[in-house]
Amino acid sequence: MRSKRLNSPGRARLWGAGRRAGLAWLICVAAGCTAAAPSGLRFYNHVPVTRVEDRLPIAKPLERPGRGTRERLTETFLQPIRHGLLLPGEIPAHNTNSLGRVPDSSWFQNRIGVRALSAQEVERGPGRGGPDQTKPWTVVRAKAGGTTPGFVIEDARGDRYLIKLDLLHAPEVESGAEVVAQRLLWAVGYHVPDNQVVHFARRDLKLDARATRRLADGTKVAFTQAELEELLTLTARTPGGELRAVASKYLDGEPVGGYSMQGVREDDRNDRVPHEHRREVRAQAVFFQWLGHTDVKVDNTLDMWTEHPDKPGYGHLTHYILDFSKALGAWGVGGYFEHDGWTARFDYLHALGSLFTLGLWVWPWEGIEPSSLRGVGRFEALHFQPGYYSSARPYVPFYYMDRLDALWAADILARLRPEHIAAAVRAGRYSDPRTSAYLVATLLARQRAILDHWFRQVSPLSDFTVRASGNGWRVCGRDLSLAHRFADADATRYRIEAFDHGGAPLGHRRELAGSPRGDICQDGLEPAELHDGYTLVVYTLTRANKIYPPVTVHVARDPSSGQPRVVGVERR
Repeated sequence: MRSKRLNSPGRARLWGAGRRAGLAWLICVAAGCTAAAPSGLRFYNHVPVTRVEDRLPIAKPLERPGRGTRERLTETFLQPIRHGLLLPGEIPAHNTNSLGRVPDSSWFQNRIGVRALSAQEVERGPGRGGPDQTKPWTVVRAKAGGTTPGFVIEDARGDRYLIKLDLLHAPEVESGAEVVAQRLLWAVGYHVPDNQVVHFARRDLKLDARATRRLADGTKVAFTQAELEELLTLTARTPGGELRAVASKYLDGEPVGGYSMQGVREDDRNDRVPHEHRREVRAQAVFFQWLGHTDVKVDNTLDMWTEHPDKPGYGHLTHYILDFSKALGAWGVGGYFEHDGWTARFDYLHALGSLFTLGLWVWPWEGIEPSSLRGVGRFEALHFQPGYYSSARPYVPFYYMDRLDALWAADILARLRPEHIAAAVRAGRYSDPRTSAYLVATLLARQRAILDHWFRQVSPLSDFTVRASGNGWRVCGRDLSLAHRFADADATRYRIEAFDHGGAPLGHRRELAGSPRGDICQDGLEPAELHDGYTLVVYTLTRANKIYPPVTVHVARDPSSGQPRVVGVERR
């Protein structure tokens, strides 16, 4: 077991050793105790933090340069070795609140995790519908970098959009993936660009006389009419003969480069949590595996500096993730990167396994055939294995993701209903209804597999509430595995015991059976007498003869209203 680090504003310092508490729990389980003894952790009797103020005014940071060849090679070949030699063990996320959740910040905005989100909102996404439809659009420069052809336009409103074109051999694959993944990640809570699928004709484009393109050395040269025409010949057309693309609106503010995989940005006083220890960054691995998104790198993140209107020269950063065109198995189309999602472009374990077995090792991705449907990549659910995921390149935060990070992500993912997923797929504007139906069914199947997997790795008790009831308190929670029909209520039992602020038993013991809906409610909890009634309610889940580590709910009386409230949830 490990001790908890308390780096969120909603927690007090650790009073006892979490390792000793974990050992006590193991001894207690082995001895058949009635419940696990509480640890020495206590929370402040405050409302849990739901928003972090990390937008304090700063001067515009220097722009981070893009990665060069040396950085890419180090990332691919040396980073896995470095991490393996460090043997860091489990390091808890540093930026969670007292409930184990991620507060709103310049990194993450809770949406479906805290409120009802309609299917219409998911289909619309964060934008206002793409470029103004008054034509022609003015082409101002060619797209720089990346494998997808494209260019930048300016519409009648003066807004600029990056136009990313579909490839000839993969019509609708990348444009659909870009928008579907963007809509779902926005619904989850990430800051993403405003992306829309657009159709247009050649006559809808006008080349600006000052249009440029950037050479490999950074030099700008003229972007000619002939080059634009050649670019358009490489683009897939819709069944009706139009050009199809993603229009990605330029983000508000000024770009200052991507955020690093490790450490903090030294020229931003708001950036205080090492990026590899941010729960919302580490847990991207859960969402990305679901979406088959592996193009994860510093270059696909972006910090945007926005100037404060009342303080010229000072502003704040907002941290974005972007470029999802290789999601939904797009990288596996045409026989490329058949191992995409299963292992990195270069992986020492698989390389050595292939070497020592003379190529006889059967890889888990062998035999997976891409779909023949228009717009579908190498994306399926039959062979899908939750927990078996790799980005295309080593990404340091994913090394640190633990089961509590994954539980947080799975809890949010479970809130996406079929109508939300169908709405995101509609935004992909696929021409074949069978494609839309296939993607919805596949995303739902992968979602179920991920939830079932991660809910089994930790006691999945969540959504705790407390209220006054009669002469005592009524405490309720929810078993996510039962609520989402992954477990059998008849095989589920909860052992519950209450302790006071000092850890002394209060004599409150309950044995509850599981309910089909996953509700866990108990009445008659008599709170402790001291410290505003601060009471620890320890839940130990037993399911199908497996005993899970306990979950401790910390409740106390609000000093101003006298009403009980949950002030923290502790997981082991």
